[in-house]
Amino acid sequence: MTNSQKIKEVLVQLKDDAQAIDPVASWGNENTIEKHDMILIGENFNKIDSIEFCHSLKDIHDIDISYAELLNIIPVVCESLNMKNEPAFFGEDTSNLAGYYIELF
Repeated sequence: MTNSQKIKEVLVQLKDDAQAIDPVASWGNENTIEKHDMILIGENFNKIDSIEFCHSLKDIHDIDISYAELLNIIPVVCESLNMKNEPAFFGEDTSNLAGYYIELF
């Protein structure tokens, strides 16, 4: 199985876990945070940061991937899963990609 396929599986799992969160409950996403060792952000706990996602892939899901490789994979994987991704840049220099915010749903 390729890294892209593994990452797709993790994103689908994250989406399912995030959709199960009760947004009204105070920090109702603790189980998901612990399970994936990352914080879900956004009004509906439906967004993740690529830096934290890379950490989770390596440390929790045993996927050996560099951050640079992940940044190349994210747009393709997100498109195949109909997930939005928003690039983040260092300052106003749009030629220097810092990462992505991935909207799970």
